[in-house]
Amino acid sequence: MKLKRTIAMAMAFVMTAAIAAGCRPSSDSSGDSANTDSNGEETYTFQVGHVVTTDHSYHLGLEKFAELANEKSGGRINIEIFPGGQLGNENDLIEGLTMGTIDMALCNSGNLASFTSSYEAFDLPFLFRDSAHAHAVLDGEIGQAALESLSDVGIKGLANWENGFFCIWNNKHPIETPEDVKGLKIRANNNPIHIAAYTALGVSATTMGWSEVYTAIQNGTVDGVSVSIPSMFTANIQEVAPYISTSAEFYVTVILMMSQDLYDSLPADIQTALVDAAKEATAYQRELNQQQTDEYIATLKEEGYTVTEIDKEAFKAACWDEVYDQFAASIGEDIIKSIQEDY
Repeated sequence: MKLKRTIAMAMAFVMTAAIAAGCRPSSDSSGDSANTDSNGEETYTFQVGHVVTTDHSYHLGLEKFAELANEKSGGRINIEIFPGGQLGNENDLIEGLTMGTIDMALCNSGNLASFTSSYEAFDLPFLFRDSAHAHAVLDGEIGQAALESLSDVGIKGLANWENGFFCIWNNKHPIETPEDVKGLKIRANNNPIHIAAYTALGVSATTMGWSEVYTAIQNGTVDGVSVSIPSMFTANIQEVAPYISTSAEFYVTVILMMSQDLYDSLPADIQTALVDAAKEATAYQRELNQQQTDEYIATLKEEGYTVTEIDKEAFKAACWDEVYDQFAASIGEDIIKSIQEDY
């Protein structure tokens, strides 16, 4: 594991140095000269970044997306995947999309808050009953409107995939009631609603890049982290935070995105192939993410880790009113009501 982490850090350093030196990895579609295939048709190579490991549903979903895009374009689209933060952390990736220095990225909605309020409604704690409820909203009018509105900040939203429910893992004690989280120092997304909810629960929320989390827990900078179960398991967070909760305080979507300027520069058939491939890969990625979640929890129990379920109604009662009062006006009370009652 240490070897893998060292390799990932070295690769990230090299990529960061290249970007800093103005050597952004080229994309055939955005270069001065275009590549062509044996039939004389223009071909396109896009680079997509994410921050987790290659066994995560993010990466496997992107492999499916790449396969479908290649098929739908008759071999004219090639997608290169850069895992483990090689192209930067999620804030870097999103900023790069808005500036046109990153082709594509897969980032969770929680980190979009610094750039757009498009996904703000979905960040409320304990908003969704379950994954099916979340999928219905994201695939419906409200979710698709959020996806399309990313164009306002220079991003083309291709599809709403799934990060899943965030859960708190920590190195202090089991979590079952709101009292159990008071005083914990937890790494959270750089998202004002998430931070407000944790503050209402008495948690000290700290933001940092995902690649820093393992070491931060290990050295006591934080007591634990809240993120999806597959993300934590594939990063071996249980090694430093062995008290595992299936708290599910937030459902977080992950958005497959592209630079709007780059997307607009493409022929219509290539645009269609990318959008159709992204949508078709959605069900595959979501199903895989849920499968991994179930398998990882079962594995953690078999390995003797403490896995607890929380009193969700008690947790919601402890933070909902404060967060709702703070953000309902900006989100829109009608939208919140629709999410809760119409899906």
